[in-house]
Order: sequence, then structure tokens, then C-alpha cells
Amino acid sequence: MSDEGTGRLWDAVTPEEEERYFRIVTDRVEGSPYYKLIGMEVAGLSPGHSSLRLKAGPRIHNLGGIVHGGAIMSIADAAAGVALATLLDKERERPMTIEIKVNFCSPSIDDDLFAEGSVVRKGSRIATCESEVKTKDGRIVAKSLATYMIIDLAEEQPA
Repeated sequence: MSDEGTGRLWDAVTPEEEERYFRIVTDRVEGSPYYKLIGMEVAGLSPGHSSLRLKAGPRIHNLGGIVHGGAIMSIADAAAGVALATLLDKERERPMTIEIKVNFCSPSIDDDLFAEGSVVRKGSRIATCESEVKTKDGRIVAKSLATYMIIDLAEEQPA
């Protein structure tokens, strides 16, 4: 999704969408200690879609020497949630996972993992999203289906 050499992470968008996407990426990359901890980064955005990358390696392996299922589930959830975030008002709304199902299709050892997330349906309070996690050569590692609650931050503030 990124334009070669420009450093842009999203498809052609309006200036307003570009600013919004920049804030989403900044929030995820600079504001999420968990993304940093496991080596996850946003690689691309477009309305209702996202691409994430997970730098794999021994630090996220399980005892069997393969990428831990929790790390795979993390990038699957993040890709779907970030896809939804592209459709939300960042100042007022946040996605919150309320259910996720992941099918693990094949193991991964040292391959960096890439996840594509997309919004299946967005309602006013509930959204359904999906993601697919692959290796750089396109081998499917996992597929997910998730349900998110759209949290209205104004309603969540203490009185």
C-alpha cells in the first residue's frame, strides 16, 4: 500500500483522510507499548482496511520454536481493529474487541508476518471485521473473524 520512496502508508486519499490516517498510525506506533514490545507496526491504511507487519524472530517463539499463537492472534486482532479505526472518529470513538476467533492454518518460524484487516460490516455500536495473516511469500498462517464494540469516549467519561 505504501508509495515507493514517498514514505506514505496509504492509498490516495483526501487531505482530511491523510491527516486522520497519520494520527491513527502515530497513536498505534508511538502510543502502544504492546505494539513496540512484540515488534508490530502499521504498514498501510485505506478506508476500512489495514496492513500490519510483525517482525518475527526467537523473542516471540513458543517452546516448540515457532511463532507463538498469542503473537499471531495479536496481529490478527490489531489488523482488524486498525481497519475499523479508519472508519471511526479518533477523537470520540475507539474499537474494543468483544470476541475474536482465529483459525491457525500453518506454523511460522522466522518469517516476518503480514496481516491484512478489513471491515465486514460497521453498525453504530457493533462492527464485524476479518483479517488474514501471511508470511512474506504469501503462505497463510491464520485467518480471523472478530466482533468489536464501538466505544463512545464521551459516554465513558466519569461524571
